[in-house]
Amino acid sequence: MNNPIYKWEYIVIQETIFPLNPLRITVESEDKELAETLQGKSILETLNYLGEQGWELVTVTTGLEKNTQIFYFKRPIAYLS
Repeated sequence: MNNPIYKWEYIVIQETIFPLNPLRITVESEDKELAETLQGKSILETLNYLGEQGWELVTVTTGLEKNTQIFYFKRPIAYLS
C-alpha cells in the first residue's frame, strides 16, 4: 500500500514584543486577506484561528532579535496519488 503524498502551503508569523506595546504580530503570507485578518491579534487568538482554518504549527524559533519568535505553519493543499 502506498503512503499518501501531499502538497503543502506554508505561512510564517513573527511575534515581536516591544516594551511600550506588549505584543505586535506581523504576518508573512501570500494570502493578503489572511495577513490582514491576523494583524493585531494576540498570539493565542492567532494560534486558535489558524488551527480552525486547518493550519498545523510546525516549529517555533527565535528571531534575529532577542524579542522575536517566528512561528512556521503548514497545511495540505493537494493530495497526489
